[in-house]
Amino acid sequence: MIKKIIQFVLHSRLENVMAAGVSICLLVVFLTTRLFQSFDLGPLDFVFILLPMGLLSLKVLLELLAGKNEVNENAGTLKYLGAFFSPFVKIIRDWFPFFVLCSSYYALYSNLMLRINPHTADSSLSKIDAAIFGNQVSFLLEPLIRPWLTDFLNAVYFSHVLVFPGVALYFYLSGETKAFRRLMMGYLTLFLLSILSYLLVPAIGPEKFFADQYAQDLHGQAVSRGVDYIINVGRVGYDCFPSLHVGVPVLISIYLFVYRRKFFVPAVIYALLMCFATLYLRYHYAVDVMASFVYAPAAYFLNDFFLRHWPGEQIRIPTERQGSKPL
Repeated sequence: MIKKIIQFVLHSRLENVMAAGVSICLLVVFLTTRLFQSFDLGPLDFVFILLPMGLLSLKVLLELLAGKNEVNENAGTLKYLGAFFSPFVKIIRDWFPFFVLCSSYYALYSNLMLRINPHTADSSLSKIDAAIFGNQVSFLLEPLIRPWLTDFLNAVYFSHVLVFPGVALYFYLSGETKAFRRLMMGYLTLFLLSILSYLLVPAIGPEKFFADQYAQDLHGQAVSRGVDYIINVGRVGYDCFPSLHVGVPVLISIYLFVYRRKFFVPAVIYALLMCFATLYLRYHYAVDVMASFVYAPAAYFLNDFFLRHWPGEQIRIPTERQGSKPL
């Protein structure tokens, strides 16, 4: 029985195993430590912890409904509905890593993070910045503050939510199977590495840590006010080290260098603009930005290692080589 379970896991898609693994690890940490006794448990805590598993269950249910073979209208009702929804199931399957990373990231909205590590690292991170630059970078940038620059950099910062889906969709619609697969899984790997880092090194960032020490406010116009509102509503509180706003563009730059080199220079310029935006807008310490240049390449190579050696992925390689459509 155990052998069959192990074989089933090893032959599953890598992102399915990651989805189940995230939920199981969080539950194990919760149930096997004193967190279980001290946790101020609310319904959202279990919802967030089990989100990846819930998404996996929904995905499997839809795949079972769709079935593996196309059927005609004279078939049974369930099979007909399955065939009808099959294209949608394929899209869900292909984009599943993106859904998993979103659910995993927003699981940090629950109070699990600070229950695991109640000590924030802002003091240590700010000391590293001060040792390197002689002061906090956000303080050094205060003379540059202009309303138009604040608006522009807020727009750059917000574009983070559009750039990765846009690049992934470009590869997807172009039929670039391998590029899409590697980009999607690299993105998931980067996020899971970062989430682990957020649990170990929680920090609120210079904007809040040094809130009463800034000589100037970041005055902006309508763009800045709109972006600030969206970010304050949707932002996880302790997600500083590393900066995913920088890490994701760096990761995209790596994949564009491999598959679309003509877009590499614009991608690098965008990544550098994002570096400046995160520091100017006081969301991150400089060490958070520097860490992103380590985490992104690490995710790239670690992801490729997993895809090359995971048995479930090796089973699908012959099928992938037969066509150019996304997995």
